[in-house]
Amino acid sequence: MVVLVIAALWMLSRAVHGVTDLVNPGPAPVAGSPFDTIAPQRPAGSGSPTLDRIALRGRLIVAIRDTPGLAQRSPGSGSYTGFDIALLTLIARDVGVDPARTSFKPLAPGNREAALRRGEADLILGGYEITPGRSAEAGIAGPYLVRSVQLVAPVASTVHGLGSLGHGKVCAPAGSPAAAALAARGVPPQTRSTLAACADLLSGARVAAIAGDQDAVTAIVAQRPGMLRVVGQPLGTTDYGIGLPPDDPVLQQRITTVLRRAIADGTWAQLYAQYLGTPVPSPPAPR
Repeated sequence: MVVLVIAALWMLSRAVHGVTDLVNPGPAPVAGSPFDTIAPQRPAGSGSPTLDRIALRGRLIVAIRDTPGLAQRSPGSGSYTGFDIALLTLIARDVGVDPARTSFKPLAPGNREAALRRGEADLILGGYEITPGRSAEAGIAGPYLVRSVQLVAPVASTVHGLGSLGHGKVCAPAGSPAAAALAARGVPPQTRSTLAACADLLSGARVAAIAGDQDAVTAIVAQRPGMLRVVGQPLGTTDYGIGLPPDDPVLQQRITTVLRRAIADGTWAQLYAQYLGTPVPSPPAPR
């Protein structure tokens, strides 16, 4: 009789544990992640911790910044459109994720690399300029786009290039290729966080000109019709890449292959014409 009672209690205990397991299935969310990123319990075998995390989660998380033509948020929704977003669709499909399940995470430039390192983002897109500083903090696939660096001055100004600045100063976004191009030409730039902030300095002649990537320059000029103009020859170029978590060569090679395929089969040219206009330049060579 005692044996039967013990057996019955044991079976009841197992049933309770079974119900508990059903109520609390799977691994717990990673602490501090706003998107409930699932921590892999074991590698999925891809050789890339980021790809394993994407596969377990079933979606991509992308740190992004609004950039004209490349990644622009649709009014009234959290979705984005642009050249970068079209390339992201190709990447999502290649890694086996429905592009519609992508989560976009708007972050300031100084916070994006930290999100990669913490596993709170898988990629960085939205005009991610390749610079030595960023290459030291993150992995980068690309370049997938090369744009010129241009100088902008007020319409009424006598500035027509760097040689006509006189004692005037030039503002460029901090840490940008435009700032580096000015410094290389012996013009120490004033810096601000964005090109729009630089443009504000043109009021009151606090600077004589501003410099930035041609897409950002085009947007600034369009926002101030009849007030600004592009002057002089391009100062250099800006290479754009896709930011990746550091030390993940498998992921870098996977995305580089997607970019090379898009360039080789003509998809890159079609997307460029659709989002950035014509004429379509020769594509870059992703490294």
